Amino acid sequence: MTEKIEEISDNIELVNSDIEKDYKLNLRKETQHFIIHYTEFDKSCIDKVSDILENSYNRITSTFNQQLEEKLIIEIHPDHNQLHIALGFPNAPGWVRGGLGIGKIVIASPLNPPPGSEFHNVLNTAVHELVHIMVNKINKNTPRWLNEGIACYEAKDNNENWIVKTVKNGLANDIVPTFKVLDTGDDFETFFKYDGYQYSYTIVESIIKLFGYDKLCNLIKAPNSFVDIFGITEDELHNKWIDYIKMNYSLN
Repeated sequence: MTEKIEEISDNIELVNSDIEKDYKLNLRKETQHFIIHYTEFDKSCIDKVSDILENSYNRITSTFNQQLEEKLIIEIHPDHNQLHIALGFPNAPGWVRGGLGIGKIVIASPLNPPPGSEFHNVLNTAVHELVHIMVNKINKNTPRWLNEGIACYEAKDNNENWIVKTVKNGLANDIVPTFKVLDTGDDFETFFKYDGYQYSYTIVESIIKLFGYDKLCNLIKAPNSFVDIFGITEDELHNKWIDYIKMNYSLN
């Protein structure tokens, strides 16, 4: 066991030393809709980053009827401390994979994912942040559960088992939160603590499956207009969500 720990520790030190040695966003790749800044460290995965962004662009912009007005800057930071600084949160928790900077998307390196994440989680985080941009173009003041739920659902950047396990536990212990509890404003750490990413994914999934994308887009525009949009109250929509996850995230 000691040998394995030492081997893992050596590998981490090697990765960190490579990052420090090469750390400059001195490489650039330009695509139809994006300008990606990255380091030598990410040279081998840059095509995967650009491909997933371009391959997702038409689907996302069509779904939300929004477009980028100019090419969007993407920064890939293999150094987690530099990632946090670029996001404006130098003391951000270690699990953070990316976010929106000023006029840009900032993500970790898929080749050096933060604790709890893997290559494809980080890769899809770029899509997650692109979805946030499109939702914010419609309405900057959406509740956190709605904005995060849409980004998580469209990007599929979280592991399905993590979502299923959380929802099953919530149902079994009667601790599934209300929409209001999950509206934590700018406080993403509390949202994480409340399992907001997992629950909000399933809320948005239920809205899309039960009511369709048009109703979802109407909710983005008017997040408190439950009766006008769905013909039911917020509490009744919450109950429909509970019924949906009971049926589709079964305890059996």
